[in-house]
Amino acid sequence: MEQTAEKERLVGLLEPVVRDHQAELVDLELMGPKNNQTLRLLVHKDPGVGVDLCVAISREVADLLDIEDPIPGRYRLEVTSPGLDRPLESDRDFARVGSRSLKVLLSSGHTFYGELETWDRETITLNGEDGARSIERKAIAKVTIEAKL
Repeated sequence: MEQTAEKERLVGLLEPVVRDHQAELVDLELMGPKNNQTLRLLVHKDPGVGVDLCVAISREVADLLDIEDPIPGRYRLEVTSPGLDRPLESDRDFARVGSRSLKVLLSSGHTFYGELETWDRETITLNGEDGARSIERKAIAKVTIEAKL
């Protein structure tokens, strides 16, 4: 089975479980050798994802996977938050971060920092120390949330 179709099938199966916990399934990763894969669910919930939430989702997902048996062979299940270092790529990612501070690395090597003001299919706008700056999304190599200490 093609990896994309398998991922879509797993998302369709598991996303309702995550939503039942008032959380969002950000991504699903299935990786490793076929006889010992790792299924990682990346979940988000405001104000944050705690251990108790991960455990609760993991238990329900494990039970559902035991019943449905969509993954042949052995696998390991992980439920975690996306973390600050996960690159932002989709409109859903940008919507989730709100107006948090971002670090934007361009393909040219330049780096910009600022709070996310707006975004669309073509550009993102950051409000930084130098004021507002629009950046074409096609020029972006990587965007991550910038942790404030």
